[in-house]
Amino acid sequence: MNKSRKRIMKVVVLATTLLGVALLVAGCHSSDTASLTPTPTKTPRPADARMPALPTSNSTPTASATPTSVASPTATEVSPTSTPTPEPTLPPLGDAWPTLEPNLCPLTGMEVSDPALLERRPLAIKIQNAAISRPQYGLPQADIVYEHLSEAGITRFTGIYLCQDVDKIGSTRSARFIDLEIPAMYKSLLAFSGTSAGLYPKFLNADFYDREFCYGWNLHSEAFYRDTELREQGIPIEHTLFADPDKIWEIADELDINQPQELRDMHFSQDTPEGGMPATHIHIPFPSSDMVVDYRYNPELGAYLRWDAGEPHVDAATGEQIAATNVVVVYATHVDTDIYEDEPRRNHPSVQIQLWGTGPAVIFRDGQAFEGLWARPQRGDMLVFRDLTGQIPIPLKPGNIWIELVPLEGHRWAFEATWDDTE
Repeated sequence: MNKSRKRIMKVVVLATTLLGVALLVAGCHSSDTASLTPTPTKTPRPADARMPALPTSNSTPTASATPTSVASPTATEVSPTSTPTPEPTLPPLGDAWPTLEPNLCPLTGMEVSDPALLERRPLAIKIQNAAISRPQYGLPQADIVYEHLSEAGITRFTGIYLCQDVDKIGSTRSARFIDLEIPAMYKSLLAFSGTSAGLYPKFLNADFYDREFCYGWNLHSEAFYRDTELREQGIPIEHTLFADPDKIWEIADELDINQPQELRDMHFSQDTPEGGMPATHIHIPFPSSDMVVDYRYNPELGAYLRWDAGEPHVDAATGEQIAATNVVVVYATHVDTDIYEDEPRRNHPSVQIQLWGTGPAVIFRDGQAFEGLWARPQRGDMLVFRDLTGQIPIPLKPGNIWIELVPLEGHRWAFEATWDDTE
């Protein structure tokens, strides 16, 4: 076991200890306390999750609570959770929530070009990451980007937009399990092309259904369009759909769902925290060779430049390499479900990422790594990042954020993210 893995496992142990303390503080003496640790076990949903019961349908299959049999997994598979159960109150933060100036973006801590941008609801958009879809449009303008395992070892993005203007985002693809969580966290709209048959009833009955924009369901499909030039170049049609964010917000205005939201959870500071380790190169070996990620710190930019599969990851609109002011590696329980993303072949089970409770995280900024914990106590909470005591926030640097969701040990796609001081 190398040093990086030992460090991560220490964080897992500390997170487990923290939750044990939280249980005592909250007076919650459940006999199933193991389910609240950041280990590959069944994790309860936050207490205020209000997912309605799924409808029965003769044409649209729904997921059962049974584990999935997959090719050559070495760890015990567990089933996705669906029943809300009480969640303990985590220890309070050592500092009160910060009060941002009215012209600062709550998702980046940066000054906005026009304060009117903050008078709208955040927008989450599903973005493809297959090699054929690169370069994508709109990634540099996202305040936060989540990269996650989708199925078959490939990754996909969900971008969160609020504080910058952007004309074109995509290519836009279908939603995944993680997109049942992100709109709740950011009180956002959600734009996507569709879902698999198994996920369809979950999104149909989501507590944010009134904020969904889905091309494949003809749900405000006028907010999307096909890029005919890409079709003429021979690009498969599924990679040619793009979202028009201005149109989405316009429709949201008409539907009276475009109000600004309270988004106070993030902590930002220009000052580099103490206790960091040199980390100018981050390596994230996602299982697909086309999606192995590297970040290299550029001191002149004060940000990490991104590579995919050994190639610079560039923006389609400008040709410039994508840069992240903050990179956060979040270790969370991943579960292979009995919902398949490739019906009727049934080769690739959809992955549920249980992004609730708490677990280990590594925050990268200013060429340094800070090991700590992530926490999301309630369904409506954004992720917060704390030190190893769970008390003190680890501030992010004002700027955009790329969050890399990585499986904990036990999932068949589990791997180790590493970092060093080699540029």
